[in-house]
Amino acid sequence: MAAQTAATTTRESLGSLTLMAYTFTSVLDADTFASGLSTNVVNYWVSGQGNPVTQASAGFNVTNSSGTFTFYPGEDSLAATLFVLARV
Repeated sequence: MAAQTAATTTRESLGSLTLMAYTFTSVLDADTFASGLSTNVVNYWVSGQGNPVTQASAGFNVTNSSGTFTFYPGEDSLAATLFVLARV
């Protein structure tokens, strides 16, 4: 487990919400990312990039606790983009 830093961050206004896209070059199981968004997060999802070795390793999950996200990729070292809708 390690603290991640986003390689790039994109921010778009969607009316009363803001969509943030955080791109990571490599994510390992249980890595964390502190977004600084606290309880302003409305929704979030993650998309892994790359070709997993097996179908069983193709999944990717993320959890949120007060703006700190924990990654659970099906396979280590995948690039990923975390999308977050928040009130900021």
